[in-house]
Amino acid sequence: MAKKPQLSDADKAAFKEAMKGVKPLTHTKVSTTTQIPTLSSKRHSKPHLEENAAILFPFSDYETLTPVGSDDLIEFFRVGIQHKVLRKMHTGQYTIEARLDLHGMIVAEAREALGQFIIKCSNKGIRHVLIIHGKGRAHSDPVLKNKLNHWLRQTNDVLAFCSAKSKEGGTGALYVLLRGQRP
Repeated sequence: MAKKPQLSDADKAAFKEAMKGVKPLTHTKVSTTTQIPTLSSKRHSKPHLEENAAILFPFSDYETLTPVGSDDLIEFFRVGIQHKVLRKMHTGQYTIEARLDLHGMIVAEAREALGQFIIKCSNKGIRHVLIIHGKGRAHSDPVLKNKLNHWLRQTNDVLAFCSAKSKEGGTGALYVLLRGQRP
């Protein structure tokens, strides 16, 4: 760790003289007005982002998590997420703003669809989504459920996720809380 340079008395006096009459800022938050882009927007950067979802979200397939079964509940949340938010997610109290159905897709298709879905939702300011992955086959662990459990943890755009209520897919779907609009 670098040490702070020692300031001479002359430097300190010069700084005090330069700062004479300056008022400190009264607040540190800056308010900006932003326009929420739509999917039909003709901006050059947004379609480029969506086309390159695999570059923005290079989801790794190297899994270190214990595989989960089709009836297992899963959850994840980042540090700082309030318990009230998690409780509302678990009970399905948030309005689902968008849905992604990966049921029946192969892994490569699901990876690409997930990346594009996250980008589109972030661009539109969508925060509460439902991702349907299915429960898999009876004779083995559910592939997409385990991939999602791993992939969603890899992107900072996902703040939390948990298994959905039975009326919206149960252990075959996830409620996901996204960070919000991209800058």
